[in-house]
Amino acid sequence: MAKVGRNDPCPCGSGKKFKRCCLERVEAEERAERLRAENERQAAEVDGGPTVAAAVLERAREVLQESRALDEVDGLAERVLEQIDAGQYDEAEATARQLESEYPHEPLAIERLGQVHEARGSGDVAAEQYRRAVMLMDELGEGHYCDCCRARLVKAIRRLDPDRPAPALLRDPQ
Repeated sequence: MAKVGRNDPCPCGSGKKFKRCCLERVEAEERAERLRAENERQAAEVDGGPTVAAAVLERAREVLQESRALDEVDGLAERVLEQIDAGQYDEAEATARQLESEYPHEPLAIERLGQVHEARGSGDVAAEQYRRAVMLMDELGEGHYCDCCRARLVKAIRRLDPDRPAPALLRDPQ
Protein backbone atom coordinates (compact mmCIF):
# COMPACT_ATOMS: atom_id res chain seq x y z
CA MET A 1 0.00 0.00 0.00
CA ALA A 2 1.40 3.44 -0.94
CA LYS A 3 2.51 5.71 1.87
CA VAL A 4 -0.14 8.27 2.77
CA GLY A 5 0.93 11.87 3.33
CA ARG A 6 -0.12 13.66 6.52
CA ASN A 7 -2.39 16.05 4.60
CA ASP A 8 -3.84 13.41 2.25
CA PRO A 9 -7.38 12.11 2.82
CA CYS A 10 -7.40 9.29 5.36
CA PRO A 11 -7.60 5.85 3.71
CA CYS A 12 -10.24 4.78 6.27
CA GLY A 13 -12.77 6.80 4.28
CA SER A 14 -13.62 9.33 6.97
CA GLY A 15 -13.03 12.26 4.63
CA LYS A 16 -10.64 13.83 7.14
CA LYS A 17 -6.96 14.44 6.70
CA PHE A 18 -4.80 11.46 7.58
CA LYS A 19 -3.03 13.42 10.36
CA ARG A 20 -6.38 14.13 12.04
CA CYS A 21 -7.67 10.58 11.79
CA CYS A 22 -5.61 7.37 11.68
CA LEU A 23 -2.03 8.70 11.67
CA GLU A 24 -1.46 7.82 15.34
CA ARG A 25 -2.51 4.19 14.78
CA VAL A 26 -0.23 3.83 11.75
CA GLU A 27 2.70 5.38 13.60
CA ALA A 28 2.08 3.00 16.54
CA GLU A 29 2.23 0.04 14.13
CA GLU A 30 5.50 1.34 12.69
CA ARG A 31 6.93 1.76 16.20
CA ALA A 32 5.91 -1.81 17.03
CA GLU A 33 7.69 -3.06 13.92
CA ARG A 34 10.84 -1.12 14.80
CA LEU A 35 10.71 -2.51 18.35
CA ARG A 36 10.33 -6.01 16.97
CA ALA A 37 13.39 -5.57 14.78
CA GLU A 38 15.38 -4.09 17.66
CA ASN A 39 14.33 -6.93 19.98
CA GLU A 40 15.44 -9.46 17.39
CA ARG A 41 18.79 -7.72 17.07
CA GLN A 42 19.28 -7.60 20.82
CA ALA A 43 18.20 -11.20 21.23
CA ALA A 44 20.91 -12.23 18.80
CA GLU A 45 23.50 -10.34 20.86
CA VAL A 46 22.29 -11.38 24.31
CA ASP A 47 23.68 -14.50 25.86
CA GLY A 48 20.39 -15.10 27.66
CA GLY A 49 19.98 -18.57 26.31
CA PRO A 50 17.36 -19.90 23.95
CA THR A 51 14.44 -19.18 26.29
CA VAL A 52 14.86 -15.38 26.18
CA ALA A 53 15.63 -15.34 22.48
CA ALA A 54 12.70 -17.64 21.71
CA ALA A 55 10.29 -15.45 23.71
CA VAL A 56 11.49 -12.28 21.98
CA LEU A 57 11.27 -13.94 18.59
CA GLU A 58 7.77 -15.26 19.31
CA ARG A 59 6.57 -11.77 20.32
CA ALA A 60 8.14 -10.32 17.17
CA ARG A 61 6.27 -12.90 15.09
CA GLU A 62 3.00 -11.94 16.80
CA VAL A 63 3.55 -8.24 16.07
CA LEU A 64 4.40 -9.02 12.45
CA GLN A 65 1.29 -11.20 12.09
CA GLU A 66 -0.88 -8.43 13.54
CA SER A 67 0.67 -5.96 11.13
CA ARG A 68 -0.02 -8.24 8.16
CA ALA A 69 -3.62 -8.71 9.32
CA LEU A 70 -4.07 -4.91 9.50
CA ASP A 71 -2.71 -4.60 5.97
CA GLU A 72 -5.18 -7.23 4.75
CA VAL A 73 -8.08 -5.49 6.55
CA ASP A 74 -7.07 -2.17 5.00
CA GLY A 75 -6.82 -3.75 1.54
CA LEU A 76 -10.24 -5.39 1.71
CA ALA A 77 -11.82 -2.25 3.19
CA GLU A 78 -10.33 -0.14 0.39
CA ARG A 79 -11.62 -2.62 -2.21
CA VAL A 80 -15.17 -2.25 -0.81
CA LEU A 81 -14.97 1.52 -1.25
CA GLU A 82 -13.65 1.15 -4.80
CA GLN A 83 -16.48 -1.23 -5.65
CA ILE A 84 -19.07 1.15 -4.18
CA ASP A 85 -17.60 4.02 -6.21
CA ALA A 86 -17.85 1.85 -9.34
CA GLY A 87 -21.50 1.03 -8.57
CA GLN A 88 -20.65 -2.66 -8.05
CA TYR A 89 -22.85 -3.04 -4.98
CA ASP A 90 -23.18 -6.83 -5.05
CA GLU A 91 -19.39 -7.23 -5.28
CA ALA A 92 -18.90 -4.60 -2.57
CA GLU A 93 -21.31 -6.44 -0.27
CA ALA A 94 -19.56 -9.75 -0.93
CA THR A 95 -16.17 -8.19 -0.13
CA ALA A 96 -17.55 -6.54 3.01
CA ARG A 97 -19.03 -9.85 4.17
CA GLN A 98 -15.69 -11.57 3.48
CA LEU A 99 -13.97 -8.91 5.56
CA GLU A 100 -16.49 -9.39 8.37
CA SER A 101 -16.21 -13.19 8.34
CA GLU A 102 -12.39 -13.16 8.33
CA TYR A 103 -12.13 -10.37 10.93
CA PRO A 104 -15.28 -10.58 13.10
CA HIS A 105 -13.82 -8.26 15.76
CA GLU A 106 -13.05 -5.47 13.29
CA PRO A 107 -15.56 -2.57 13.40
CA LEU A 108 -14.35 -1.37 10.00
CA ALA A 109 -15.76 -4.54 8.40
CA ILE A 110 -19.24 -3.79 9.73
CA GLU A 111 -18.93 -0.12 8.80
CA ARG A 112 -18.10 -1.05 5.19
CA LEU A 113 -21.17 -3.28 5.06
CA GLY A 114 -23.23 -0.32 6.26
CA GLN A 115 -21.69 1.87 3.58
CA VAL A 116 -22.77 -0.62 0.92
CA HIS A 117 -26.36 -0.49 2.18
CA GLU A 118 -26.24 3.30 2.39
CA ALA A 119 -24.99 3.49 -1.22
CA ARG A 120 -27.89 1.27 -2.26
CA GLY A 121 -30.31 3.68 -0.58
CA SER A 122 -31.18 1.36 2.33
CA GLY A 123 -30.64 3.88 5.10
CA ASP A 124 -32.41 1.86 7.78
CA VAL A 125 -30.25 -1.22 7.10
CA ALA A 126 -27.12 0.95 6.96
CA ALA A 127 -28.01 2.53 10.31
CA GLU A 128 -28.35 -0.94 11.87
CA GLN A 129 -24.90 -1.92 10.58
CA TYR A 130 -23.45 1.33 11.94
CA ARG A 131 -25.10 0.58 15.30
CA ARG A 132 -23.43 -2.86 15.29
CA ALA A 133 -20.05 -1.25 14.53
CA VAL A 134 -20.45 1.27 17.38
CA MET A 135 -21.46 -1.52 19.79
CA LEU A 136 -18.35 -3.49 18.81
CA MET A 137 -16.19 -0.40 19.29
CA ASP A 138 -17.68 0.07 22.75
CA GLU A 139 -17.06 -3.60 23.61
CA LEU A 140 -13.43 -3.39 22.46
CA GLY A 141 -12.83 -0.25 24.50
CA GLU A 142 -10.47 2.67 24.00
CA GLY A 143 -7.37 2.17 21.92
CA HIS A 144 -9.01 -0.18 19.43
CA TYR A 145 -10.54 2.54 17.26
CA CYS A 146 -10.27 6.28 16.88
CA ASP A 147 -12.82 8.61 18.44
CA CYS A 148 -13.49 10.37 15.14
CA CYS A 149 -14.49 7.08 13.48
CA ARG A 150 -16.98 6.29 16.25
CA ALA A 151 -18.34 9.85 16.15
CA ARG A 152 -18.73 9.65 12.36
CA LEU A 153 -20.82 6.47 12.72
CA VAL A 154 -23.02 7.96 15.46
CA LYS A 155 -23.67 11.01 13.28
CA ALA A 156 -24.54 8.75 10.34
CA ILE A 157 -27.00 6.82 12.55
CA ARG A 158 -28.64 10.08 13.59
CA ARG A 159 -28.86 11.21 9.96
CA LEU A 160 -30.16 7.90 8.56
CA ASP A 161 -32.50 6.92 11.40
CA PRO A 162 -33.56 10.11 13.24
CA ASP A 163 -36.66 8.49 14.76
CA ARG A 164 -34.73 5.99 16.90
CA PRO A 165 -32.28 6.85 19.65
CA ALA A 166 -28.64 6.79 18.61
CA PRO A 167 -25.67 5.79 20.79
CA ALA A 168 -24.13 8.59 22.84
CA LEU A 169 -21.64 10.67 20.89
CA LEU A 170 -18.99 10.60 23.66
CA ARG A 171 -15.87 12.38 22.38
CA ASP A 172 -15.98 14.07 19.00
CA PRO A 173 -12.49 15.33 18.17
CA GLN A 174 -13.84 17.61 15.40
